[in-house]
Amino acid sequence: MIIKDQETTLETIGTIQDESAFKMRSSQKAFQILSSLYSDKPLAIIRELGCNAMDSHIASGQPNRPFHIHAPNSLEPWLTIEDYGTGISHENIYDIYAVYFASTKTNTNTQVGMLGLGSKSPFCYTDNFTITSKHLGVKRIYNAYFNAQGMPTISLASQENTNDENGVAIQIPIKSSDFGNFNHAIWKAFRFFDTKPTISGHEVKWDNNKPNFEGSFWKSFHGHSHGECIAIMGGVAYPIDIYKLDNKHYDIARKAGLVIHFNIGELDVTPSRESLMYHDWVIQTLNEKFELVQKDFCSNVEQTIKTSPNLLDALMALYKLKNQWSFLNSSLINGKVFWNKIDISEPRTSIKTYAPNLTSYCKTTWGRKKVSESCYPLFQNNALWYFDDLKKGSLKRINQFVRSNGNSEIAINLVNKSEMNELIKAGFPASTFIPTSTLPSVNTNRAVSGSKNVKPKGVINLYDAGYMYHQSWDSKPFDLTTGTAPKYYVVKSKDGWFAEAGVLKDVNGNPIFTPRTKTQLEDITSFLGINLEKDVKMVAQANTKYLDQLGSKNLADVIENKKVSVDIDKISMSNLIDKSVVQSIVKNKKFQSLSDDNSFKTTILEQNQILEDVKSVESIKKYFKCDDKKSLTFPSKMVSLMYNACRCWQVGADMVIDTLLEQEQNS
Repeated sequence: MIIKDQETTLETIGTIQDESAFKMRSSQKAFQILSSLYSDKPLAIIRELGCNAMDSHIASGQPNRPFHIHAPNSLEPWLTIEDYGTGISHENIYDIYAVYFASTKTNTNTQVGMLGLGSKSPFCYTDNFTITSKHLGVKRIYNAYFNAQGMPTISLASQENTNDENGVAIQIPIKSSDFGNFNHAIWKAFRFFDTKPTISGHEVKWDNNKPNFEGSFWKSFHGHSHGECIAIMGGVAYPIDIYKLDNKHYDIARKAGLVIHFNIGELDVTPSRESLMYHDWVIQTLNEKFELVQKDFCSNVEQTIKTSPNLLDALMALYKLKNQWSFLNSSLINGKVFWNKIDISEPRTSIKTYAPNLTSYCKTTWGRKKVSESCYPLFQNNALWYFDDLKKGSLKRINQFVRSNGNSEIAINLVNKSEMNELIKAGFPASTFIPTSTLPSVNTNRAVSGSKNVKPKGVINLYDAGYMYHQSWDSKPFDLTTGTAPKYYVVKSKDGWFAEAGVLKDVNGNPIFTPRTKTQLEDITSFLGINLEKDVKMVAQANTKYLDQLGSKNLADVIENKKVSVDIDKISMSNLIDKSVVQSIVKNKKFQSLSDDNSFKTTILEQNQILEDVKSVESIKKYFKCDDKKSLTFPSKMVSLMYNACRCWQVGADMVIDTLLEQEQNS
């Protein structure tokens, strides 16, 4: 990114007798300060290295090609960010990684790099990392580390010819306690990238939140998770300090949840790239952009309402506008609004023209009263529209449905048949209305006659796991007569997802730990071979009987009946194994050339198999009944010494394997 130099006016007092320019001394302390610019280290590393990967793709003419990230996990505790761009020559690698403030991108606004600091960002977290560069048919692996004097150093570890395409991969060891922070940082760093990276090692679910309104260079996410005003430049998100803006833009910046895109170079950022630099020209650029957003916002919103495909969409859009963006200077807020020649200026009262007896129902969040009633319609996104097709009992069914639904935002708008027909004539989609007879009948103590296998009728609420980093689940109506029942369900409960906390017992009759988070539940379902997102839903306790009738299984029963055989020696050994070393040795081409009876090769393969066998058992065994067993023999002292030598930067796996191959050839 081209850095805008600021003109400086020099004013002196008196006569200059002598002068000396300020200098920077190269020292351990200076490099430590430059490597510790970041307040959020995992986010900084992933953002900086990811931007470098994107820049490399742009430079190689592949701007829409995704780079790849390997996220750290218990079996592969490292972060790798790999691109398939230009690669780096041996001549340039030392300038790029060993010289601070040296950047190849300061003369272009097609790339986001500028200060030559991002490539060194791993040093804010670790003392060493590896750089693999494939350039013009040669693959070179470098070690970047702090030497004995505490100075950042880069050294060539290996070199070989390759047929692989150009590219660079940065690999960093990650502590197990930081896995979650790095995995969340991947989502946070790249959630606004147009071309998102491919991910292995951990599943990252990008937001599917749709904007309330959007224009050519902005989107409004009022009420969504990030809730702040964000500037996007080169894919990187920068929070905007709304107090730096002109007063006339304060309301829209504070309330509209704006995400605004800027061209690279339109704004200036701090050296850490964690925030904007508020020079006078940056503030002027922000104000000019907000001026355009405000004008575009008003015209775009007005057009959205006027061109709504049906009356209900127009009413909902106008209601949302009036309630959430009343601060806008829009003719739609203060004047008359028409849709298809129908006056909808007051959404909640205009609909009463067609449905004077309409009543809405929703669950309250205060007091003892379970369900509130209103003579005005509710226009929230998950409001359901029902028409009364029963002679009696509709209100009891509605109240039961609203009460049994754990989501306090559920709402029902009820009209009679004639009112429904009038609304359809006015412009409501006919598919909007659901007959009240489909709601579950009210529970009574009377015995149910007939077959127990009769398919239940009605609509209940099920919950999808949705976004893994949010504790809440996504509520969706489920039609018992036509919907496909989930394979498994968990029970919604304030004490956990399994009706009673501690209801599961181990072989000794002791309570098994009950999962409380989505991550814990994902560990369990992955071990069982169950897709949490597709095959598991959450349901209120009162509605489990309907799913039972449809053949769904309670996941708690599956867990309680599952017995896991756990090799405690293997788990102990896996904790001692340096997973990255073992797996890098196994992938080494020379390693495969060792004879099958070589004790070093045998031991490494055994340790790799241990990692494969243990996998996720350690993280999920507390949820299952377990039988412990012992089976391991530990490697000889000589093999252990060779294994430890492979971990040393000065020796490395290549040298150990070469020595073993030479011994085999001589013998």
